[in-house]
Amino acid sequence: MNYSPRLIPLLHFQVLSLVLFHGVVVAADPPSSTSETVVENSQISYARILVDPETTRAIEGISEVQRKRYFNVCDGGVGFEKRIEDDAMYDYLVHDLQISFGRNLGPIKPVARSLKEDPQRTGYADLTPLEKKKVVEPSERMREDFGSNLNIAAHGAHNAFPEYMGKYETEESSKDLKHSQYLPQNIEAAAMLSASVLQYAYSDFDRPRFYEPVNEPHWAFMKQRHIADWHVKTQQLVHEKTPEVQVGGPCMSVCYFYRNDYKSFEGLKNFIHNTNGNLDFYSFHTYDYLRWREGELKGRIQSGLPLEGTLDLVQNYAANAFGKKVNIVISEQGGYIGSEPKGEYDGELVAAEILNEHYPEADPESWEFELQKRSIVNFGMLSSVMANTLTFIDHPHSVQKAVPFLLVNSWNWGPKYYAQLYVPFEYEDHNRWVETDLTKFFKFFRGIKGRRVKALCNDPDLQCRSFVDDNKLFTVVNNQSYQSHKIDLDGVGVRTVDVRRLGRNLDFTTSYVEQKIEMPQYLTVAGREAVMIVAEYDKPILQKQIVNEVVCYGDKIIQPLKDATFKVKTPVGPSVDYAQLRIGLTRSPDADQNALILLNGKRLNVQLEDSAERFVDREYASTKLVYLRGTDLKDENTVSVSFADGDNGAVGSVVIRVALKQ
Repeated sequence: MNYSPRLIPLLHFQVLSLVLFHGVVVAADPPSSTSETVVENSQISYARILVDPETTRAIEGISEVQRKRYFNVCDGGVGFEKRIEDDAMYDYLVHDLQISFGRNLGPIKPVARSLKEDPQRTGYADLTPLEKKKVVEPSERMREDFGSNLNIAAHGAHNAFPEYMGKYETEESSKDLKHSQYLPQNIEAAAMLSASVLQYAYSDFDRPRFYEPVNEPHWAFMKQRHIADWHVKTQQLVHEKTPEVQVGGPCMSVCYFYRNDYKSFEGLKNFIHNTNGNLDFYSFHTYDYLRWREGELKGRIQSGLPLEGTLDLVQNYAANAFGKKVNIVISEQGGYIGSEPKGEYDGELVAAEILNEHYPEADPESWEFELQKRSIVNFGMLSSVMANTLTFIDHPHSVQKAVPFLLVNSWNWGPKYYAQLYVPFEYEDHNRWVETDLTKFFKFFRGIKGRRVKALCNDPDLQCRSFVDDNKLFTVVNNQSYQSHKIDLDGVGVRTVDVRRLGRNLDFTTSYVEQKIEMPQYLTVAGREAVMIVAEYDKPILQKQIVNEVVCYGDKIIQPLKDATFKVKTPVGPSVDYAQLRIGLTRSPDADQNALILLNGKRLNVQLEDSAERFVDREYASTKLVYLRGTDLKDENTVSVSFADGDNGAVGSVVIRVALKQ
């Protein structure tokens, strides 16, 4: 078999007495077996991380991690047992890698094709056959493993609704040669069809929890009120039949809202406005569009720091416009090599070019060479999914579902497709399943559940998250930059830990290593590498304190730099444990990136992220993250942003998260 054996449970170790934020005595670099192969920059940055496993960290009152929100395959789950190789593979994916299910594309189209127009109601479907449909109930195994509902998001295919409902088009959408689209003109008939499909075509187990009427609508529709009215009517009728189904949209294909000094936010902003902020959620996709340039995978990066500002911007607008937060669903997220020509799958020719440079004598026709090409392509996806997931998991108050674009397989329509967990051997032998590096996302994150705990990091390049489940402490560090980081890591009170490292080799193929080491005080994380430290204590880690991060929004959004002064009201006093200032901004790619930030007239020490060089394709877009003391805050705070080289650019949002001791 080509899939891994059952993962061995972690062993128990004797716990050391824990003195928070005092490092233990040993130090460690990456294992010698990988330190020679990981892509490194000659520079090294230094950082400090303080972990407090006895302090629960809530965000707007939410501390528990729900795996079904984040660790999903891009699969609707229906018929899953029939689409895998055998019971051993089911056990490996479901129990060892702990996958959940994510999304279903096109719930309406196959049903709509089979329904004729109602002879009694012109423009409406005859729903009689659908109402008699017998649904397939799940197996006991699926119900036991996944609970009462799969918790998937479903979005409609393009042009899914019957033409007898009428075609709503714009000049741009009808003349687009690659993506000609229409929406249903009769929105009531379309909404009735959606509501009926969700009611009759699914069991309670596999019925989508989140429904988007259309996947990635043409950009021209975002200028029209019709798409908003359609979603509102769909929500109304779906709630009448299946109130447990949440309806939202518009399921935009991109989220680089900072483009053109945030003019690209107008589409989603207008959609939220035209629906009065009352849909169950609002949605968009986020992908990194990677390009091979100057010996590196660069391109338009939306993950990590840029995404932090994107999520803040949506909530800041909703808070100011409607006095409330809105939920967000991301039914696709990831990253891919989009260079043209792409080859037989996205990134194939770029990967071949890289391997030819490193191994000029290799046989480009061999299966081994093909798998190495896929490994390069896979790392592009893995690194994007990693940065996205760690961002989403820090926004539990808004992000309800986020689906990595990781398919189990796509053999029935594209055996070479770039985003599969498994491919057939040599793309032809469907009896031999070959595991790809994309499964390493689930290997890396296996076991993550329980409660968030306090983990503070002074370096914006490092995404740091910590979680406690019973007697296990999980600490994740993802390096968004090309530079290695040496980290002073305090607060993990055991002698020995399990370490998982997900990175890349010198030839840009994926590297994944697991090992047991003595707990280091100093941890080296290579450029573009993610590290998981799993510390197992001999007793459950008890909660001694809770901090709840309250999110406070600026009084306005999207201001040109010449007018970039904001007011933010926050709690103050001795209950404030710490705070974080978050400023999403954009500038020209060649402009100065060192922000001059004043808080209540006092200049802050703002560290320039090393990863800034990754965020300059067409524009520089990032989020400045600065930790504050409680004494830095006032009831109403004035925040101003400027740059030494002038007023080029704009600030999208200013947010302060205030951690209150409970």
